Amino acid sequence: MVNDYALLTHLPLLGGISSTELLGWEEAMRLDIDELPASKMPLIRQGDVCSQLLWLVEGELLREHQSADGSYTTRSLLRRPAVIEADRLFGLYPTYEHTYLAKTDVKVLNVGKAMVSNYMMKSEVFRFNLLNALSACAQKRKAALRPYRLDTAEERLLHFLRTVFPDCEGETELIIQMRHLAHYIGETRLTISRLLNRWHEEGNIRLGRGHFTIHDIGKLLNDNH
Repeated sequence: MVNDYALLTHLPLLGGISSTELLGWEEAMRLDIDELPASKMPLIRQGDVCSQLLWLVEGELLREHQSADGSYTTRSLLRRPAVIEADRLFGLYPTYEHTYLAKTDVKVLNVGKAMVSNYMMKSEVFRFNLLNALSACAQKRKAALRPYRLDTAEERLLHFLRTVFPDCEGETELIIQMRHLAHYIGETRLTISRLLNRWHEEGNIRLGRGHFTIHDIGKLLNDNH
């Protein structure tokens, strides 16, 4: 059982909850933190049913998403402290959007959906924290999909990156064939190749065969907002 209440209250959604309330949850739900080694075997697979609320307490997770048509895959890092896809716990499609692998040794707190409903949702503070988190998620995604005037190939490519990396920070990777990327943004392969090579020369990305790594997705998007 978890006895470090300071640790718990620093986790997303749990800030502001009293030690007394946390103690009640711990006694009712047996809040255990699992320690898992780095592994190439997924902890969660895209499409799995989201039947639990998971917190990343320590370490880093590699997060992957494959498009519905299989034409591209995104990769990014999720660093602690973080809650994993709280927006997928309820709603029309309660399944995970990403596959998660432990990039480092990790510690994960796991609370079943029934326990969330029967105990956590009775806390006004938890409900408020969850509402704020869901609202922020919805607003970020709406902003990423908002129509923009896109006059150049670079603007269209940046907008595409905003839609596929709506809530990511730091290093990200896009695995995609040049012809698919050109099709998505309505440009020729030659134009896309020249643009990506310029970004590579400017130090924004690292080019590879069939993929490219963005060193800092937030900086790239904000500098070209």
